[in-house]
Amino acid sequence: MLRTGPSHEVRLQVPAMRWFCALLCFLPASLFAEWRIVDRPASEPADGVPFREKVTDGTSTANLILIVFHPNTFGIRVVSNAGWRYPSVTDAAKATDAVAGVNGGYFQPDGTPVGLLISDNQTIHKLETAKLLSGVFFVREGKPGLVRSSRFARIKNVTEAIQCGPFLLEDSKAVIGLNNQRSAPRTFVFTAGNSVCGFGICRSVTLAEMGQILAVPDLLGRASVVSALNLDGGSSTQFWARSGDDVTSSSTLAVVANYLLLVHRAK
Repeated sequence: MLRTGPSHEVRLQVPAMRWFCALLCFLPASLFAEWRIVDRPASEPADGVPFREKVTDGTSTANLILIVFHPNTFGIRVVSNAGWRYPSVTDAAKATDAVAGVNGGYFQPDGTPVGLLISDNQTIHKLETAKLLSGVFFVREGKPGLVRSSRFARIKNVTEAIQCGPFLLEDSKAVIGLNNQRSAPRTFVFTAGNSVCGFGICRSVTLAEMGQILAVPDLLGRASVVSALNLDGGSSTQFWARSGDDVTSSSTLAVVANYLLLVHRAK
């Protein structure tokens, strides 16, 4: 039996330790940083009222505009922009008497949707199997939900839907393996605790950072984001909302092919 003394063990461990330290130097700092809120509203987010937040990981900062709502008070509409009749989400929201809205999913240069698009119980475009289109935001019997595209076929009686991706958050945890190289404006839709849903935009972060930000436990006050899906971003990113006489807006020069709008439920 070959015995190894203590001094020999140290000599074997030192190179391994040096290799590990060298590896750490090449990993992105964002893997170790935790995002936290540095500027937020003084009170809890109100139902259907937009709000702004600023977050930081100690190195970078990002600005969000969010809106949360309860499905028993507000409904979601997916609006196709066929014929490019709405130059912006502002125009689409005003034309449909919506209280808020963001841009929707991906599309071809001619306006053809990429992935499933259901508007007012009509299928505008069918479900696709592309890896990027990993999730579907849908409305069934008035209740919004998020599901992996592979499981969507089991869900019946859907009246509104947008297929997009990638998934950013599942079970309140950021999805592993998201791109952490390219920063851009982001648009997203989410479900949260306390039967809350919502959507928002963020300027400007990577997909991996977006997932980490949405995983911040107190991002929505007492409610935490449970699942989140990335929508079309970059130059398509836009947000509009009104609350009484106050308007919150973040616009773009791009015209997009579909919108996600928040409307009051009929009483």
